[in-house]
Amino acid sequence: MADFEIVRKSSFYFIGMKWTGTYEAAAHGDIFPVIEEARDRLLSMGIAQPNSDFIGLSYQDRPGGFTYYFGTEALGNTVFPSDMYRIIVPSHDYAVTEHKGQHAWKSYEKLMKWAVEQGLHVQQNGLDHIEVYDADYRPYKMSPSLKIGIPVKKR
Repeated sequence: MADFEIVRKSSFYFIGMKWTGTYEAAAHGDIFPVIEEARDRLLSMGIAQPNSDFIGLSYQDRPGGFTYYFGTEALGNTVFPSDMYRIIVPSHDYAVTEHKGQHAWKSYEKLMKWAVEQGLHVQQNGLDHIEVYDADYRPYKMSPSLKIGIPVKKR
């Protein structure tokens, strides 16, 4: 993958668990238990497969904080527990890059700068960004390696 690119993602159903908190709390790992539980439960229920990518959806819905959903793509008729969430993520263009290691916010800053330089309008309502993790991602055991994307459209 090039450093930065525009990718069109079709609409999809997402099923996962929710975490709400501050950016500081997320940076300190408070989000990790939800990621671990969602991953393990989705695999044990057969909603995710051992080779499935996992997805993080971030919604900046409050000053200094956000709501984050961690889960996977699923079929629209998938039965899921009442403590999980199904979200229909609409089709969209995303500015995308790969990130490895800690401090993902640095990659987000570079991606935002690149998108603006390309004359793209960064969507600031609804979904703030999307993350795609490999099937073997374990937040307590490894530094993240993921694709990050921000919704964009041409001006």
